[in-house]
Amino acid sequence: MTERDGGEGGGRRSRWEWVAAAVSTLLVLGVVGYLLYDAVARPRTPPSIRVAADTVLHSGGLWLVEFRATNAGHETAAEVKIEGELMRGDSSVESSEAVLDYVPGRSVRHGGLFFRRDPRAYRLELRAHGYQEP
Repeated sequence: MTERDGGEGGGRRSRWEWVAAAVSTLLVLGVVGYLLYDAVARPRTPPSIRVAADTVLHSGGLWLVEFRATNAGHETAAEVKIEGELMRGDSSVESSEAVLDYVPGRSVRHGGLFFRRDPRAYRLELRAHGYQEP
């Protein structure tokens, strides 16, 4: 058995072992530093969900409104209820709902709402109704 294989006397470490140890140490310190920054310095704003329509498609006899929900806050929102409503003047013609399981802070999630009527013929209002803390 050689000294480098764990035999008595310990032996010298090769240059590559020191390089690997230094790189590993830097990576660990970088991750710990980021986590500390994230925990202390980053603002903690509540979820702020904005909903916007992307496309309207005719799908299987129904109309599909694809939307994006943007969370401008830093906190995560769970079970985000999205409602779309087709309006004619001040009266509601039809509504549809979807639930997004999880919308992390500073992120975008996509979903869809189905309608029987063509949403392009009405004023479409999209809004987030609420959320739960995960």
